[in-house]
Amino acid sequence: MPRTMRATKNETSLKDEWVQHIIRRTVIAAVLFDPKVAETLLKIPDAALGRIFKNHLCEVVGVATVYGIDLPALREEEENLRKRVKRASQRTPEHEPLPGANKANAERYPLVLQGKVLRTSDFCAAAGITEKKLDKYVASSRMFRVYFGPEPYYPAFFLSHMIFRDDFAKVIRRLGEIDSWTMFDFFTTPVDSLGGSTPLQRLSAEDVEPVVEEAVRFAEQYARLFP
Repeated sequence: MPRTMRATKNETSLKDEWVQHIIRRTVIAAVLFDPKVAETLLKIPDAALGRIFKNHLCEVVGVATVYGIDLPALREEEENLRKRVKRASQRTPEHEPLPGANKANAERYPLVLQGKVLRTSDFCAAAGITEKKLDKYVASSRMFRVYFGPEPYYPAFFLSHMIFRDDFAKVIRRLGEIDSWTMFDFFTTPVDSLGGSTPLQRLSAEDVEPVVEEAVRFAEQYARLFP
């Protein structure tokens, strides 16, 4: 049965109210952090202010990924997000086309909506680098990219200043030729041999060697399972 115009307007209204609520909370937090901040922020051009906010948002999401903080769970939206993505995999929504038709992409697409993987332009803007520089980081195994269909995305945890890119490179090179989504799972999944921490968490504590050793074991196991 086709959706009514009233239902669509109600959903749009609720979404707008939620966005306004988030922005208000952000502004209040900024002013509470520094009462003089409002005067400074008002001097920044609108477009620049929006870009600065988005860049820092990407960076914070990257840090949250390192520490395993589930941001959507904090606002009890994860299940709703899964339902929306499941519907999106069955039809193409007008407002947010799903970049890929297979089931794996549909299951992982919440990572895009959460900001845990970023489009090339957003990642470069947040990192302050060019696409050419980004390609060099990938070619030297200091980073890796994941894909939704043909479009590349980059894990936001690479924006974290708590982990050196050379340390990422040590681990990525040991992981070898495994596919990039499996590599993403390796970095973000708790491991018993690491005391229940994720590799990202151990790297953020500059405890690199145990992660390198775990990467070698992981790559060997992967090679046996998928020769």
